[in-house]
Amino acid sequence: RRRRGRLTVLRARLAVAAVGLPLLAAVVAAPESVFGPLITLVLAAAAFELFRAASPGSSLPVGIAAAAGTALLVVTARTVDEFTLWPFLLVLLVTLVVVLHPRIELRRPAVGWWILAVMYAGALGAHWMLLRIGADGRDWIIVVLAVTFATDTAAYAVGRAIGRHRLAPRLSPGKTWEGAIGGFAGGLAVGLALPPLLGLSPGAGTAAIVAVSLPIVAMGGDLLESAIKRRIGTKEMSELIPGHGGLLDRLDSLLLTGPALYWILRFFNT
Repeated sequence: RRRRGRLTVLRARLAVAAVGLPLLAAVVAAPESVFGPLITLVLAAAAFELFRAASPGSSLPVGIAAAAGTALLVVTARTVDEFTLWPFLLVLLVTLVVVLHPRIELRRPAVGWWILAVMYAGALGAHWMLLRIGADGRDWIIVVLAVTFATDTAAYAVGRAIGRHRLAPRLSPGKTWEGAIGGFAGGLAVGLALPPLLGLSPGAGTAAIVAVSLPIVAMGGDLLESAIKRRIGTKEMSELIPGHGGLLDRLDSLLLTGPALYWILRFFNT
C-alpha cells in the first residue's frame, strides 16, 4: 500500500510539473508588467491559505482581508520609489517569535496569524518584485529559482538514497544531514555555474556569496515552514496542488531565497 501511495504521489507530482514548469517559464520570460501582477496574486493567495490553515474558524472576509493586505504591500513595494521593507521584516521576525514560541499563549491567536500571514507572504514575497525590476532582474530570477530547485531536488534524492542521520526531527522527521549536504552541493554547483552562462558578472566575491548562501537559505526556508505547520498542527497548508500540498508548500524555500539574493546583490554588488 505504501508503494502504491508513493507511486500515486509521484505521478501527481510529475503531472503538476509537466504543467507547472512551462507556466513558470512563461511567467519568468514575461515582461515585468505581467510578472508583477501574477506574482502578486500568487502571494495574496498564499497569505489567504496560511491564515485559513492557522485559523479555520475565522470568517472568510478576514482571510480575504489578509490576501488584500498582502497584495497591497507587494504592489506598494513594486511601485513606490525607494520603498524599504526593513520595518516589515522586523514585524515579521517579532511575529514569528511570538506565534511560534511554545510558551507564549496569545489571547487572540487569529490576530497573530493574520499579521504573520501578511508579513510572511507579503514582506518576503515583495522582494521578488524588487529583484525583478533591478538590474538583470530576469536573469537573477532564473538563478534563484534554479539554485532553490536544485537544492530541494538534490536534498530529496540524496536523503532518500543514503539519509540516516536526522537533521531536525522535531520539525521535519524526514530530513537528514546527508540530504542537507547533498542539497547544499547541488545548489552550490548550480549557483556557481549558472550566472556566467547567463552573462552575469557580479564579481568573484559576490558570486561566491550567492552560491554558498542560497542553498543554506533554501533549506532554512523549508524548515521555517515546517515549524509553522507544526505549530498549526497540519501536515500540508492545503490540498490545492495534487502531490505537493498548498501554495506555501511550494513557496517555502523561495520566500527566503528571493530576499536573500536581493540583499546580497544590494550590499555586495553596488
